[in-house]
Amino acid sequence: MPGASDAAVSRHAASEDRWVLTFDRNYGELVFPRSVPPPPAIVYPRQGAFSAAWPAHGVLDPLSHEDWVAGHLVVVAGRGLQRLRLLA
Repeated sequence: MPGASDAAVSRHAASEDRWVLTFDRNYGELVFPRSVPPPPAIVYPRQGAFSAAWPAHGVLDPLSHEDWVAGHLVVVAGRGLQRLRLLA
């Protein structure tokens, strides 16, 4: 959805039962205080001082455990993963 707003992407993902993988940190602001319908899961690889391959490994591991990711905003950071429960 090139050019679509973050809110439109979130609503579309929610309606299609799709996860959002994004480098945009604004998704937390959309689904928590603004009450935009959350998608089933959001995976956010936080940019930082780590190798270029690390986000791929950090994302692939949680994606292989759907029950752990579903219903959460998962932040992939240099020190590990953080999960925040999404409000449905």
